[in-house]
Amino acid sequence: MMKKVIIIDDSATSLNLLKTTFAKNSWEVYGAQNAKIAYEMIYDVAPDIIITDAIMPVMGGFQLLKTIRDDDAISKIPVIVYSILNESNAKFYIHEELSEYFLRKDDNVDELLKMAIEITNKYPLDEDYKKNILTVGLNFAKTLYKKEEETQIIQKEAQEEIIEDNIQKNIDEEELNKIFKENYDFHYSDEKIFSEIFTILYPLLEYDLFTINVYSYEKKEQSVFFDIRDIILSPIFQNKILTKYNAQDIILFKKYAPNLKMIINEDEFFSKIEFNFEYKEVNIANVAIYSKDKQKWQNEHNIETIKNILYKFFKARYINKNSLNNKKETYQNRYSSNKLDINFLNKFDETQKEDLYLGIVEVVNFSEIESSLSEEELDIINSKISEKIINYLEKDEQVYKNDKDEYIIVIFAKDEKQAKHKFMYIANTLNQISYESYSPEVVIGVSNCNISNSFNTYEAQKIARNALDLTSKQEKVVIK
Repeated sequence: MMKKVIIIDDSATSLNLLKTTFAKNSWEVYGAQNAKIAYEMIYDVAPDIIITDAIMPVMGGFQLLKTIRDDDAISKIPVIVYSILNESNAKFYIHEELSEYFLRKDDNVDELLKMAIEITNKYPLDEDYKKNILTVGLNFAKTLYKKEEETQIIQKEAQEEIIEDNIQKNIDEEELNKIFKENYDFHYSDEKIFSEIFTILYPLLEYDLFTINVYSYEKKEQSVFFDIRDIILSPIFQNKILTKYNAQDIILFKKYAPNLKMIINEDEFFSKIEFNFEYKEVNIANVAIYSKDKQKWQNEHNIETIKNILYKFFKARYINKNSLNNKKETYQNRYSSNKLDINFLNKFDETQKEDLYLGIVEVVNFSEIESSLSEEELDIINSKISEKIINYLEKDEQVYKNDKDEYIIVIFAKDEKQAKHKFMYIANTLNQISYESYSPEVVIGVSNCNISNSFNTYEAQKIARNALDLTSKQEKVVIK
């Protein structure tokens, strides 16, 4: 019989490495990035051994260890603490009488595997003990989620009315499409967007579980979003879904109800519909809808309508997120170097260097624009500003955007009057930019780079910033 191991590590990379190592050596492996989820998982799995990281958010490995030792039903399960701590740091928590084991993370993973094999061979858990763990878990679930018979009858009658309503009534695709488009604001987090989407879909389908697997652009990994009604998903079920989609993260929208049944396997649902969405040969999303009642899926028109609208939604999300990422990358490569290229000065003589002026361009109403527009729309305005400046600059003149949303410009001018004229032209040009009725209001502080007969761009920026404080809408450019 395969031995079972639960591995807990908040690092997805470390967790996947350990899971792969143990699975290749014929272990039945369960993983969790959260110690609280892992604790619940123990009653579903009855493992032969537990391997846990020490330092984790919410609940650390030593706290989990103490919780296990204080719980009579599972206290005999051996635990290995696998941590970046050294043994002297950890020995305060490790007690020989509890049969605990410790291994540093920089040790070979094969050594961890060897240790787990030796421990489980030396201290095997008998089958009756493991069966008792599973029984305790089931009894706990039954006690916790028991529902009165009268409530079940009332809820079933209400549910049947809703189901009958939805079967008879076809969804208006045009109206639903309009509602979805109102949630296409992709500068919000996926969690916020999908929460709104689930709110829209649930009354139309009355599902028991809706899962969406997508690439999370914020976390740079696959994530699964669960919307749940009237049930609880066991850690085993959640782990299977993560494995299925090669995902690293679960976002759970749990809607509590009087009767919360624990679901462990897919076959506990009566019916399931699954869609895989592709765009330009790229998998952009996977959707699965589960129901305990087959009747909910009888209206094929509604299912097809929702499928069409979901495809439009995921396609729009994919295009928008990719476009936004590409624009940011291109924008940063082209305009957002974090320093001036001083090397270009080497080809100029001292006389020419005297003619260099540095200006700091500030968009004074940036916070107002930022609060009203999405990140993508802000990028459009920033790109327009950069484009106008670059098109105006002559050869060897420079511009870059710093992290304060200011543009630093270095130009040639034969004297202060010409410098002010050139910067005034730039300010007026930028003030004419508009997007969605928003226009940047630009002011510029300027300094000559030849300070005390010594070329110094850093000192020039300080002086230009002081000049910036003196600018106003009436006097857009100030030179100091």
